Amino acid sequence: MLRTKQTVESPKDRMALVHDAGMGKVSGVSVVSGTLVAYGAFLVLLAIAGGVAAALGMDTDLGSHDFQTLGIGGGIAVAVVLLGSYLFGGYVSGRMARRAGLVNGLLVSVLGLAMAGAVAGSVAGLGGADNVMRGIRNVGLPTTWAQWRGIGTFAGIASLAAIIVGSILGGMLGERWHTKLMARALDPAIGGTPDVDVRDRTDRAEDARKEAELAAVQRPVPTSTARADHAADRADAGGRHFVRR
Repeated sequence: MLRTKQTVESPKDRMALVHDAGMGKVSGVSVVSGTLVAYGAFLVLLAIAGGVAAALGMDTDLGSHDFQTLGIGGGIAVAVVLLGSYLFGGYVSGRMARRAGLVNGLLVSVLGLAMAGAVAGSVAGLGGADNVMRGIRNVGLPTTWAQWRGIGTFAGIASLAAIIVGSILGGMLGERWHTKLMARALDPAIGGTPDVDVRDRTDRAEDARKEAELAAVQRPVPTSTARADHAADRADAGGRHFVRR
């Protein structure tokens, strides 16, 4: 039986499809969505991490969001929370974009930092608004020059690295989901495609027809049929003998 070769959609295939659709690598809506998801995830995960730390009696000072005052333990905790947050954000961006997961994921981290800087600068220029500034700090981003200088500390470097790595890894995982989806869809053991199923049924029917023809050729002649043929031969031979006499 002939088997059709099944192919899985690759990143190059997705980019070719996007090119044919007249679109670019970057999906702005996906990047913005991923950034907002990362912000929200940070708040939730930070609250969970702070609750766990308080229950264990650990003084990590996670609520300060000041890179200069965070110690090594607090810096590691914030970095882990940021890694998980931007992993979610990058995943959403890569999965929504369905292409160039690394690029769209990386742009989540870039946009996250840019939005924080732009909002902080504009609010400070307008005289400042403590609630807005506090909200930006709550998502783990610096809002003052002193805090931006604090990026050079261990906590700042670890947090920045976590944001970038989490975004890129999440974007790649989000795009990879589409490859896994196609692989499952084309797997006959799981789903298969209508075209493949039709060809499989056609192949099976053709094989059955050939087997039936072969069996008919090799099938022995029934006894009753053989006796009738033998009697006919004898009658024909007797007739020819009578004519000669």
